[in-house]
Amino acid sequence: MKLSEITESFDSKIPYKVVIASNESFNTKAEIGGRTIFFTANITEDGTDNNPTYPWEIEFQEISKNSNTYSKTGSGHEMQVFAFIIDSIKELIARYSPDEIVFGSEKYDSNRTSLYKRMANKIKLPGYHLASIVSGSRADRFSIVRDDKT
Repeated sequence: MKLSEITESFDSKIPYKVVIASNESFNTKAEIGGRTIFFTANITEDGTDNNPTYPWEIEFQEISKNSNTYSKTGSGHEMQVFAFIIDSIKELIARYSPDEIVFGSEKYDSNRTSLYKRMANKIKLPGYHLASIVSGSRADRFSIVRDDKT
């Protein structure tokens, strides 16, 4: 697949529904390839006692009759799933203008961190940029921040 095809698929619109929209939680869901994918964003407390920060932590998972999973399922439609996630992040930004958005990548899937890193550098989120990737023993933590908060 060519880079232009990847970029174009990120720009495709996947219909989704906003399930929850509050000052502390934002959730969307989409039906993609016969699967239900949920995007969840919750405001969390981070930082230190003297200097707390309140980033929005995001994650997504597939929900099915038999199980819920954050892992790759191999059932296809990955680009549509990522387009849905990107649209959900853009709506989160439009609604709440968070200072910081964080998400993780479990190390049991060695390709996931490099994929997320490439995607975070390619996706255009106006007014935001990838600030850091902190590598932990079991997971990597990504931080996307507003340009005026650097």
